[in-house]
Amino acid sequence: MEVLGDFVTSVKKAFDEIDSKWESYGGLVICGTHAPRVEEVEKMIQRIEQARKSGIPFLGICHGHQLAAIEYARNVLLIKDATSEEYGHGTFVVKKRSDLKVGLHEGESYWNNYEVVLEGWDKPKFFFTTQSHPEYQSSIDLPHPLLVNFLNLCRNYKYTGNAVGPQR
Repeated sequence: MEVLGDFVTSVKKAFDEIDSKWESYGGLVICGTHAPRVEEVEKMIQRIEQARKSGIPFLGICHGHQLAAIEYARNVLLIKDATSEEYGHGTFVVKKRSDLKVGLHEGESYWNNYEVVLEGWDKPKFFFTTQSHPEYQSSIDLPHPLLVNFLNLCRNYKYTGNAVGPQR
């Protein structure tokens, strides 16, 4: 499994507590950051597109959720200049919030300056994305259901070169 982003430590810890074999599974995780670098952002968007087109299980957390929305807007909705207000000019499908969303909101942990404003986003079944941080609420005794479900999907995924979705 490939885990990208700046805040990977808490995600890896949560995965370790849920399933010690998680690193051997197929999947892509893009975690959060407070300092996105444009060159890395474009590479991550390309990796998300590859995952979507190949049926590779994907988990986008915070910044990863935002990048997945940009990828979908560009490559499915054909909004070629889709981007985030954080990066510059284009059609903003991710916009700056008027206030920082931090702490517990509706039972989920957040730390966000930006949010997805994309309408009509139809995510594939093997795509898990969230603006919140489930890894901060996961523990060995009470793992977060989103992370458990994602790892279950990854455990059953076998890449066959042209597969779309889990293969058994």
